[in-house]
Amino acid sequence: MNSLAMATAPPRKSDMAFVDGTADTTEVGITEAAAAASPPFTFAGKVQHYCAYAVDGTRRRLAMVSPWKEFFDRQSFSFPSGLSDFLSRLNRNINHYYHNYIIMALLCSSYVLLLNPTFALCFLITVMMCWFVNAKRVEATETNSHYFTVASHKITFPRAYLCITLFAGLSFFLTNGSSVVFWLALSSVGVVVAHAAMRKPSVEEQPFSFV
Repeated sequence: MNSLAMATAPPRKSDMAFVDGTADTTEVGITEAAAAASPPFTFAGKVQHYCAYAVDGTRRRLAMVSPWKEFFDRQSFSFPSGLSDFLSRLNRNINHYYHNYIIMALLCSSYVLLLNPTFALCFLITVMMCWFVNAKRVEATETNSHYFTVASHKITFPRAYLCITLFAGLSFFLTNGSSVVFWLALSSVGVVVAHAAMRKPSVEEQPFSFV
């Protein structure tokens, strides 16, 4: 009789109820966080997951941007006195206005790409093909497969990467990619270097260090 009562009795928690409750809550929280962090299995779910991750990362980056009024303060601009002052300004300003310069470079690069829509389209297609093949490669690794299927055609991964390379090289040549890349570098890096060299660093701005 006693053994039957012990078998049917519900399990008891320890006297430290708050410890048990905390452990249960922690386990549930860890499980929910792991489920939220893992991307879904469907294609639409994966796209939505990565878009949400990109938006969240963008918001965090934008929160670290310095005020644009301070960034474009006219009274803080002057020519550097020499090479040492030029390098010092680059060192301090790029460290202090790092996120502002990223936004400036992206805006300048976007403007150049808008002026060259064919190159931008080919570049986008190349990036999408690389992303698609890499995603298929990850899926094939789980099944130990060496190919993927597109429209009932089996394509090996070396052949897919070869096709992407040929398409990228041919489109780069036909769209005058060398000129576009030159203007991309000049419009982004040139603008950043010009601003960093002309703006006088503030007292609180610290020089960049790899340590």
